[in-house]
Amino acid sequence: MFVDGRSLSQNAVVGGDICIVGGGAAGITLARDLAGEGRRIVVLESGGLEPEGKTQDLYEGETAGQSFTPLVVDRIRCLGGSTNHWAGYCRPFDQIDFEERLATPGWPFGREELDPFYDRAQSLCQLGPFDYDPQHWTEGAVKPFIFATGSRLTNGVQQLSPPTNFGVVYRADLERASATAVHLHSNAVDIETDPDGGHVTAVQAACLDGLRFTVRAKLYVLAVGGIENPRLLLNCEKTWKRGLGNAHDLVGRYFMDHPFVAEAAQVAFSTNYPELKFYGERTVRGVRIYGHFYASGDTLRKEELPGFAIGMMQGSLPNAELAGASLRDIQGAISSGRIPDHLGYRAGRIWAGVEWHLANWWNRFMPGTPSYYTTSYISGVPPDPDSRVTLIDRRDPLGLRQAKLEWRLPADFASNMRRAHQLLAQDLGIAGLGRVKLKTTTDSEIDVVNAHHHMGTTRMHPDPRQGVVDANCRLHGVANLFVAGSSVFPTYSFDNPTLTLVALALRLSEHLKRELRKV
Repeated sequence: MFVDGRSLSQNAVVGGDICIVGGGAAGITLARDLAGEGRRIVVLESGGLEPEGKTQDLYEGETAGQSFTPLVVDRIRCLGGSTNHWAGYCRPFDQIDFEERLATPGWPFGREELDPFYDRAQSLCQLGPFDYDPQHWTEGAVKPFIFATGSRLTNGVQQLSPPTNFGVVYRADLERASATAVHLHSNAVDIETDPDGGHVTAVQAACLDGLRFTVRAKLYVLAVGGIENPRLLLNCEKTWKRGLGNAHDLVGRYFMDHPFVAEAAQVAFSTNYPELKFYGERTVRGVRIYGHFYASGDTLRKEELPGFAIGMMQGSLPNAELAGASLRDIQGAISSGRIPDHLGYRAGRIWAGVEWHLANWWNRFMPGTPSYYTTSYISGVPPDPDSRVTLIDRRDPLGLRQAKLEWRLPADFASNMRRAHQLLAQDLGIAGLGRVKLKTTTDSEIDVVNAHHHMGTTRMHPDPRQGVVDANCRLHGVANLFVAGSSVFPTYSFDNPTLTLVALALRLSEHLKRELRKV
């Protein structure tokens, strides 16, 4: 059921077995999976069922370092969270993405631990069969290129979710669950513990109209994203000077996002091969698919490169996605009676999308289609402790200090991108397929944008001196506080994080069920 937090009495006390802070993909996944067997679930969602200007403004903060989307633009603060405006690209991480590599500790477990949950996450994200073998997604002559023996790159596919808006698709499930109470317009503002900090005793919640109430539960889960999870922990400074769970100064560190270059290189093919249609978005047996090139685990180890993917389009597909998201944001602002914020940023993205649609229309319907393509490049980078979320003195209307995000890219990012394209050029050249030319000659010419994937700020590691949560996503030193979502990722792939964070939430749900039985 849904409860408007503003309808409660001042200083009310709400009780439950599990309190979940956040109603995005991770929080909704947990709430649905934990429902039943008499479990009482309390969900605190900052927003309502639709975006609202004053609530969205709670994301205001600062950015530094590498250019980054304004924080108030990068997320949606209402039921469903960021699934209100995601592109839907999904692919599970590979085994190498879990390994210790490039001087970075890996995950406490391997890919096999998540496989059973990936299968279930596939359904929640409304995807096709759990099958990412590119050979299984061919149609006649539309199939991946076959490279020569010893090639360094291989073919990959991503499946595209509709994209699933968790706040819409699973709204009825939440409403029907009588023992689940989703409190809308309800913001967690403090986490109370016993004197030694080993046990959470309550979460304090507040509404923008001034009403405050308390949630008491047996277990608590933070699921508000890679910036808000650490922001809330660091704001628990009345009792803990450095913030809750921050004894080793790790909360907020190792922030990760995908650096993305929409137009990295041009590829000239000797002819307009039918296989080229594999490398783009298309529908196969009712499932939307996107084909790309990426490096095998052996290549990444030998070359000492982070994971990356190279896409190919006759135009820039990401521009179209960003344009659609920006247009929806503007429409939402106007429909709610407010002036759209960051209008210049959004208008620029919309124009880039218009250019893409014009180019795509020309290439599809006009004769003499050129045989050259533009590549896009996306990669993971080794986590950097100085890429981090901290707090500034300015406070939001609820009294919480705002976040400052400093995103850093490694000095070898540009050289790694060039090396990835060299590998592509060599493989295409040896196979006699085409030639590659980078569009930039200097590092400063590379237009890098963030892919809006916040990860890593409450990273997972068995040792509290190297991580914020343990292998079961429990905050080190706190018996009944857990963290869900991509902020617990210790490393990452070039793949978008949604499918993996949903799988990880399902794994956490099984652990919480066991914990409740113990209690």
